[in-house]
Amino acid sequence: MKIAIVGAGAMGCLFAWQLVKAGADVVAIDPWKEHIDAIRSNGLVVEKDGGTLNVPLTAVTSPADVGPCDVVMFFVKYGHTAKAAQMALPLVGDNTLLVTLQNGIGNPELIAEAIPDNPVAYGLTTLTSEMLGAGRIEASFSGRGETYFWRQNGQPDARDTALHDLLNKGDYAAALDPEIDLRIWKKLIINCCFNPICGLLDCNVGETMVDEEAALIFDGLISELATIAHKKDIDITTQSARDYLNDVGRDAASHIPSMTIDLRAGRITEIDCLNGAIVREGVRQGISTPTHTLVCNLIRMRENIAQRRSTKAA
Repeated sequence: MKIAIVGAGAMGCLFAWQLVKAGADVVAIDPWKEHIDAIRSNGLVVEKDGGTLNVPLTAVTSPADVGPCDVVMFFVKYGHTAKAAQMALPLVGDNTLLVTLQNGIGNPELIAEAIPDNPVAYGLTTLTSEMLGAGRIEASFSGRGETYFWRQNGQPDARDTALHDLLNKGDYAAALDPEIDLRIWKKLIINCCFNPICGLLDCNVGETMVDEEAALIFDGLISELATIAHKKDIDITTQSARDYLNDVGRDAASHIPSMTIDLRAGRITEIDCLNGAIVREGVRQGISTPTHTLVCNLIRMRENIAQRRSTKAA
């Protein structure tokens, strides 16, 4: 099976490594030339559990010479999805399956809009990885992790099953799950609460779990999210969402969410596919989302301040 990884960042490289290990023909595509050159010269360097691996991996900066693939997997951030889907057109043939395991909601629709004649599978992963530098990542997950996906507006076929089987040959646990929307919205609870609040407070998850003020903000975010989920027939209640947030908060107390890291680095965040997506769903459903709206505005202000400071410094 020939698989293209569009967006060879930390997560894209993590999946590329495991798919190569499982025997797939994998090509990683990313515009970061220094990164791609390093992979070409030394292989992908993976640090895991105190050891270092060099993984032979085909890597290019442009899909033009790759040709159609059996599967195209997207690992770019939400703000780059529409452009990445357009860029991926040379990788797409009549039978190509398009797959997104990206954060938040809205990515499958952007991919389908750009490439309307091909099936899209969407899902999530609990795996984690960090970028250490050009050509080098740290696989920071423990155990096998979990990856779930399902076909958008349809049933899986042999392509989905083949990808599922490849993922299960590696160090991961993968499943085709018809309840994928419930899983995505449960992950959305975590990302819509911890990501922006840790980002705004510049702290880890555990530090948000001790103050009454943070609890009140989480309650507002959860109430709005659960109300919208109910309207979409997704089985999330305010209490079940709060319990889930508390459980994850205890287990991941030392975790620093990606939005915090992005804000520290002055980068644009994924707020638009997290709390921003809840605001858009609220508008569609006629449901007020004042807490998510406020959080979105505060994160965007942080982004704008960072961009203005960067422009002045240049």
